[in-house]
Amino acid sequence: MMVLRRKTVVLSFLVLLLVVVAVVNHNIGREIASDNNLTFVEGEDFEEGNIEEPEGDLAMDSEDTGNIEIEEGVETSAANLAASSFFIQSRLDRNKNRSFYIETLNGIVEDQNIDNNIKEMAQTEMLSLIKRSETESIIESLIKAKGFKDALVIMGEESINIIVNSEKLTQAQVAQIKDIVTREAKVDIENIKIMEKQ
Repeated sequence: MMVLRRKTVVLSFLVLLLVVVAVVNHNIGREIASDNNLTFVEGEDFEEGNIEEPEGDLAMDSEDTGNIEIEEGVETSAANLAASSFFIQSRLDRNKNRSFYIETLNGIVEDQNIDNNIKEMAQTEMLSLIKRSETESIIESLIKAKGFKDALVIMGEESINIIVNSEKLTQAQVAQIKDIVTREAKVDIENIKIMEKQ
């Protein structure tokens, strides 16, 4: 009878963990999917092993903008502000959802009435989330270091989504981003999705 009760408790907490994960992933996916200014970048030419190192500096702000009229400058500034706020808000939402999930897992770990097997699973999941957050930050920083204005990285279990502040990515830029992601996140190229935020 005691064994049956323990199994029921373990199963209940596993179901709770799955529900929390599903809610967090759904919220993040819904917010990104609702943005009409995202464009998926197709990558048929980028199979594993075919990534060439681009030559030269790929800084996106290096074009001569001295001849832009004032009206265009205002539109460009407004577009940059909108894109910037998208990245800031998306990062805040991602971190808020993750913090909630980590707090939930931490509550499970600290509860004296919960089975040790469940506590171990919760600790493992917490460590995985922390590692995922660190990897996302590293990839975002490396992409920005290559000259892109901003980037948002959202890692799943086996896939990764990258949103880059760009109007039109070149094949060399896509290859550069995929190279960074495969190196840092150990994800197969076919599991990398890159989107442009205009």
